[in-house]
Amino acid sequence: MTKFEDSRLLALNAESGFLDNGMRAALLGALEDDERACASYSVSAHIWVEAVLTDRALLFVKGAVRARAVRVPLPVDVVREPSGSKSGARVRTPFGEKTLWGSKLDPNMTMLLGLRGPAPDMEKPRGNPGAAQAPCIADPRPVISSSGPNLVESGGTEDRRRLSWRERLSRRWRAGRKPRKPRLQKAQPESVGQAPNPTIWDVAYDCIKCGRPLTNPDSQRHRVGTECIQRYGSQARMIRNPAYSAWENDKARAEIDRIARQVELDSAYSKELATYDAALAVWNAAREDRA
Repeated sequence: MTKFEDSRLLALNAESGFLDNGMRAALLGALEDDERACASYSVSAHIWVEAVLTDRALLFVKGAVRARAVRVPLPVDVVREPSGSKSGARVRTPFGEKTLWGSKLDPNMTMLLGLRGPAPDMEKPRGNPGAAQAPCIADPRPVISSSGPNLVESGGTEDRRRLSWRERLSRRWRAGRKPRKPRLQKAQPESVGQAPNPTIWDVAYDCIKCGRPLTNPDSQRHRVGTECIQRYGSQARMIRNPAYSAWENDKARAEIDRIARQVELDSAYSKELATYDAALAVWNAAREDRA
């Protein structure tokens, strides 16, 4: 394994993890200037996840292609200590409860247990009274994590931990179904049919030159007889289609009705949205166990 040259990570040269260069770079980028690494651990059965214990936090480096580091401030929330055949320690992480194991510098989890916080389900810690004091001392300065709302703040009084899947499932069950956000309805205009031709031929049934009746459809369209067309030429013309004018009137009326209907739908949508916002606030409060 390539050795770390950074003075902050010299202790990790005795470990066997961090074979990927991307994970090594993510770890270097997550360390503070005067922060010092103490030990590294394997995380459950994950191949591309490593945990690094420093004097200020527990860093989780995850990913092989796009590695990233997540900082969990101290104290560490230990769920289960090593016991019997189980040599790893179960802790709460941003990815749920995971087992840390396989450290050469801290095989008995002495450093990790020395920086733990009181477990919520234990009245007294079950640490080994004869264990040596951990050489890695926590920094008393408050460290605020920006990795999510469920991580703790070591210098504050509030302990907001990541919930287990059972707790999340219980809260979802108590909150019930999430309110459905209303959708703005679009009013559709009344169908007035296909538009007819805007213009039509002006048909004459009598010759406009001599007044003779016209029986031939072509002569009616040209508006002159067979003799007058040779003398005066065709008198055909296009006029506005009355059916098209009526269609335009129907379309304008349908658009006015659509606008009036849309105003009603907008008003109803505003009321439904206000009701939805109130119901969503109640639902979120129940999910966060504040109701």
